[in-house]
Amino acid sequence: MRGPAPRGAGRPRPPAARDAQAALDAAGLDRGDAADWDRWRLSLGVPDGSRDLLVDKSFLLESNFEELNGVDFHKGCYVGQENTTRSKFRGVVRKRLFRVEAEAAPCRLRHAPDGGRARGRGHALGRDGLGLALLRLDEVEAAAGAPLLADGARLVPRKPDWANF
Repeated sequence: MRGPAPRGAGRPRPPAARDAQAALDAAGLDRGDAADWDRWRLSLGVPDGSRDLLVDKSFLLESNFEELNGVDFHKGCYVGQENTTRSKFRGVVRKRLFRVEAEAAPCRLRHAPDGGRARGRGHALGRDGLGLALLRLDEVEAAAGAPLLADGARLVPRKPDWANF
């Protein structure tokens, strides 16, 4: 019996892969890896599903999905539709996912307290001191750019440039 052909340098790439590489070469860009992708999306404040959001506990509007065109208020029939629509039209979204810059090594955050009180849930700090944290809007506004403390790490929240909140 013969198995699948081995993958390697001698095997030709499919046309789509050749076209993608040609487009990268023409634009003067290099192919990146998963770490490059994480650094890029975290620098923009874009979450990556269950890696950055708390499963069964995150709300679409708090996670900036409306700004990312991930919510359609005309469609309907999706999990969490009632909560999402009610939050949108009542204007009661009090927390948002912020890009954070950490002055310490990457860590897993349990909360982002200000003055000793929990004010939001943190998410894994990804690469090179960048991460995402779900923070209360009023607390971020009150901090006025000052760092917040979370498990001993100093975090500086930054609103993503593309966000409208």
